[in-house]
Amino acid sequence: MLLLQVSACHRWGGYVPEKEDPKLPCKVLGACDATVMKKIKKFNKSGIKIITIGQDYLISIPASRLFEEQTPHLKWGSYRLLNEIASFLKQFRKVAINVTSYSSKYVSMHRELALTTARARVVGEYLWSQGIDSRFIFTQGLGSDKPVVSFTQGGDSSPNARIEITFRDAVA
Repeated sequence: MLLLQVSACHRWGGYVPEKEDPKLPCKVLGACDATVMKKIKKFNKSGIKIITIGQDYLISIPASRLFEEQTPHLKWGSYRLLNEIASFLKQFRKVAINVTSYSSKYVSMHRELALTTARARVVGEYLWSQGIDSRFIFTQGLGSDKPVVSFTQGGDSSPNARIEITFRDAVA
């Protein structure tokens, strides 16, 4: 009897794994790479630039898409855009989010700093109110520092007037 059991084990051949395609893990339902890439393309087509370098993400939004001219007051239509950005941000694990606002040259440097600080704070508070799961949301206004292009015309139509949201996707 013992001989039959030993010989039966020898003929079996061992473990054969099932044939399945490997799947990438999703951190949040609907947050796989394909979904993220689709949203990035959608944002880029609408004038919102999303740049990724490794785990670092930068979302650049023209100030004219969010704010009334030279004010920290959000336009009515900007809430929908901010909701889409909040939905995009919720797909990632992140420890901190940085919201930085820039402006084009205007009347005075002090006014530029005050305006950009208020704009960054408004965007940061709105993202926080939408339940962004981040331990910290930092806001900063930098006035006309770090221009994207040497554009002499002032106002919010300049490419230099923008809001940048940066974060790092935490791998854990």
